[in-house]
Parts: sequence; C-alpha cells; structure tokens
Amino acid sequence: MGKIVDFRQKIIDGLKTLIPELDVDWYDGLFDEHDIADWTLKTPCARVAVMNVPTEQTFTGELNALLRCVVVIIDENKSVALDGDARAWDYVETVATWANMNEFGHPDAAPAGAIKFKRISQPVLRREGVAVGVIEWQSNLMIGTNQVIMRDFVWNNGQMVTKVPTTKNMALGYVHNAAGQSSNDQLDVTPETD
Repeated sequence: MGKIVDFRQKIIDGLKTLIPELDVDWYDGLFDEHDIADWTLKTPCARVAVMNVPTEQTFTGELNALLRCVVVIIDENKSVALDGDARAWDYVETVATWANMNEFGHPDAAPAGAIKFKRISQPVLRREGVAVGVIEWQSNLMIGTNQVIMRDFVWNNGQMVTKVPTTKNMALGYVHNAAGQSSNDQLDVTPETD
C-alpha cells in the first residue's frame, strides 16, 4: 500500500475510534446528491478523501505531498425535526478539533493545519431531513526515499548493515594518507569482552 492510501486509512481508523457510532469509509473526493442518497442509508456516516496532491521536491530526494484531506459528515433527523443539524455540527466540530495539529499516527506526516469546516445547506436536503458537514485540512506527507539518510548507513552487497558482527572479523580497506602514500590495512573489529 502506498503512503497516501496508508495515510488515508489512518485517518479512517482514527475517526472510527474518535466517534464510534459513525460509519466511516473512503471516497474519491467528488460527490453529488446520488452519493448523499446512498450514504444516508448508513447515517450517521463520514466519508474521507485525499485530493489535490501537488508536490514539492526536497533536497533529500523525497517529495513533500501537500495533501488536501476532506471529511464529509452525513446525518439525518431522528426523533425531532432538524435535530440532525445539531448533531452534524457537533460531529464537524469534534472532527475539526481532532484534526488540528494531528499527524494521524503516520511517521512521515507533518501536523495538519489550515482547518476549514462548513455545513452544506440546500433546501432539498433540509426538506429530506439530511444534514451535511464538511471538514477540510492540509497535511504534508513525505513520500519517496530519503537519499541523505541512506548515505549515513553502512551497506554490504546492497543490503543495509543493521548488526555488528560478534565473531572475530577483519575490516579490509584501502588507506590513503595526507602524504600521498597509500597502503592496504587491516583493522580488527571484534567487540571487546570484559
């Protein structure tokens, strides 16, 4: 799974934990009245999208993806006329507060910012007792391989060395000193024991 899809899934999982009664899933970012009609079958619900991903190249070789994250909340009137409006606002406020400065448990994400939220008011939805709220924010996500960090590791035959050998080993190398003389040298890298 790519980092962007993984990031979206972390938002979905976080929303399920934050508001357990919400039916949470993803969508592609565009919705119309037919989608809302389908989503009202499972109210209250939330749909999560990651859209508009312009990138900035960094000196590390990675890309900083400027993710536009959108959560759409759908609720219906239950026992009293227009009570879905108050619940939708409550959900919107809860999600907006939760999203602010959140990294959503992703190690390559920056804290979310530029939070915006609104209620979508349309006479048709109001007559049908449907309340729709939208929360948007920007999250920066680093994607790709950090080439600078990769240079800081020791490699052997294309594999990153993650452990120091515990047997008697010799490191062989070519030594070039400041006087311009060179020689082959050996160094015992066996760990000392007490």
